[in-house]
Amino acid sequence: MALVELARQALLLAATLSLPVLAASLAAGALVGFASAVTRIQDGALAVLPRQLAVGAVIAAGGAAGLAAAVRFAEVVWRAIPALVP
Repeated sequence: MALVELARQALLLAATLSLPVLAASLAAGALVGFASAVTRIQDGALAVLPRQLAVGAVIAAGGAAGLAAAVRFAEVVWRAIPALVP
C-alpha cells in the first residue's frame, strides 16, 4: 500500500470522525444563536453549554464506532510499515 493511499485514508477517516461532532456543534450553536436573538439574552454560559452537551452526546453515541474505525486504520498502517520502509 502506497504512502499516498495511506494519507488519503487518514484524511478520509479524520473527516468521517469529525463531521458529526462539527455538525452537532453547528446545529446547537445556530439554535442557541436564534434563541438568544429572539429573547435578547446575551449570556456566555448560555451559548457554550448547549454546544458542549450536543458534542458530548454525539461522542457518547458514536464514540465506540469511531474508536473502532481508528483502531482498524492503525492496524492497516502497522501492517503497511514493512512495505513502506526500504
